[in-house]
Amino acid sequence: MTAPSFGLCGSCRHARSLVAASGAEFVQCRLAESDKRFVKWPRLPVLSCAGHETGEGEAVV
Repeated sequence: MTAPSFGLCGSCRHARSLVAASGAEFVQCRLAESDKRFVKWPRLPVLSCAGHETGEGEAVV
């Protein structure tokens, strides 16, 4: 998951990438499950994030 349109989420281990039946792509922030500072479905591209940690996120098709 390294789509440039995702911004930082494209390289974040907390991101979960989802592709809708229509082909639209969305990113879910798994940090939002335990920390209210983060938005579950962030507006993309994310250019700044206190929770960003480089790593492999989860892709769901």
